[in-house]
Amino acid sequence: MTLCRWFLCFALMLAGPVAAKSYVLQSGDTLRIEVIEDSSLNRNALVLPDGTIAFPMIGQVAAAGLTLSQVREALTSGLAPNFAQRPSLHVAVASIARKETSARAISAPKASDNLITVFGMGELGRPGKLQLQQGSSLLQFLAQAGGTTPYAATKRVQVRRVASADGITKTYRVNVKKLMQGGGASFLLAPGDVVIVPERKLFE
Repeated sequence: MTLCRWFLCFALMLAGPVAAKSYVLQSGDTLRIEVIEDSSLNRNALVLPDGTIAFPMIGQVAAAGLTLSQVREALTSGLAPNFAQRPSLHVAVASIARKETSARAISAPKASDNLITVFGMGELGRPGKLQLQQGSSLLQFLAQAGGTTPYAATKRVQVRRVASADGITKTYRVNVKKLMQGGGASFLLAPGDVVIVPERKLFE
């Protein structure tokens, strides 16, 4: 974590609930979400480049541009049909997106740049944003992301990729379990890929 990001996190903690309540989320932030009635749903959720987070039983939920209380209300409303009573949620900022200079953000990558940014979410040891060497494989990404959790559905990992030409998102389904056993061709990642490791279903 850079000094700037550390200072911002520390300032939020010192300011207490008022600052946290007014903080507006952005892509790259990581949220800590806890459901009092069902601890199996507790997890970190990354705000993706499209401004959403993914959560079990709900799917994609808008987060960027909203406050923590607004996201908590959206999650609570989405989960409510699955509980006998309206669930109680705690939503906090686990980490803040790294700031980039405007020049870096708008300029095209230089030929000498050999790093790509890949986002990971779901049943990962360390979900979030990672920088990898160009040409890195999905297995290498998983290794740097702390591997998968015991609840991961490794046979149906998704990689979402936005085509630079038309902006259409294409989803690839990868059997990571097979790859780890030495079967199948290596899956190479591209800049901006989003790797989603879903939760394993009962008896899967």
